[in-house]
Amino acid sequence: MSIILKLLRDQKRFNKLFLFLSNFENNFFQIDRLKIKNPVFICGMARSGTTFLTHLLDSSNYFGTFKYKYLPFYKTPIFWNYINNLFYLSKKKRQRLHGDNLKVNINSPDSFEELIWKNFLEDYDLKGYWQKVEYDEFSDLSKNLELFIKKIIHINKVDRYLSKNNNNIFRIKYLLKKFPDSKIVVVIRNPVDLAFSSAKVHLKFLKYHKTIKNFSEELSELGHYEFGFQRKMFDLTGGKSLNPQNIRFKTINLYLERYLDLLNFISKNYSKEIEDKKIVILNYDNLKKINDLSKLFRYLNIDLNEDMKSYFDSNFVLNTYQRNEKFKKKIVMQEFINLSKYSIV
Repeated sequence: MSIILKLLRDQKRFNKLFLFLSNFENNFFQIDRLKIKNPVFICGMARSGTTFLTHLLDSSNYFGTFKYKYLPFYKTPIFWNYINNLFYLSKKKRQRLHGDNLKVNINSPDSFEELIWKNFLEDYDLKGYWQKVEYDEFSDLSKNLELFIKKIIHINKVDRYLSKNNNNIFRIKYLLKKFPDSKIVVVIRNPVDLAFSSAKVHLKFLKYHKTIKNFSEELSELGHYEFGFQRKMFDLTGGKSLNPQNIRFKTINLYLERYLDLLNFISKNYSKEIEDKKIVILNYDNLKKINDLSKLFRYLNIDLNEDMKSYFDSNFVLNTYQRNEKFKKKIVMQEFINLSKYSIV
């Protein structure tokens, strides 16, 4: 069992101890006194471009984000921050296993916020991570999410929080009520390209399950259910999930169907918020150069700086998917077209 997986599970076994340490951390650093200003929540569907956008915004140094190095002791990140460099001493920057050329290290952000939802959202396992959350009705969740965010901004010595969590697409109304001054960015991408990319990653992850010990178990523990042996696809229409062993074109079709369902969900549930600009849509397909994001930066109240330019120039890859064009003509993508009309890019 990997050390990260073991330590994550140990926190459940010794929950009372870690609860005591977390409360002590709250009191010692007076976390409740901190104010969260204009948090940014980025969401969409895996393979839509949310990770690249998050890394780009994180490079601006305006925000505090949950980084790899705050694992595994996410309940006490401030104490852990004093010694985590020793734990990760030999970890160097490497490419993500997704095969998308994005490099990560211990200072890279990711959607580890899901650990809070996974542990404090009632019926998370029974109803799925895709249950719609619209109201501030879960007191433990609300309290722990707020404390979690405040600890992150305390560590980073800022007052703004940046979240990348694709599952938040089902919780936007809750987030807007909980954090009224928040900025929500929903990233979309052509459904056919997304489906091909998702299937490719899923099949890669199935191979990793056989070659990397506890690979899928660790993903599941962290709340990453998009790909791999323990995949749990969201189900918005009551359909049946396909078995991971299905052949490639059926896997592509599964991701395509689910993404079209998600786009329909966004249109039906968030049309008013989009019209009122409480949510901004970003069509990743339209992104070609960093100046294309100027409207987004203004919306987020940040200025483009040299660190962001450097990150963009080093990591952005302009992809063209000519091989997918014949498939796009066969797919009804009206919701994608409708949402694209609102794109800030």
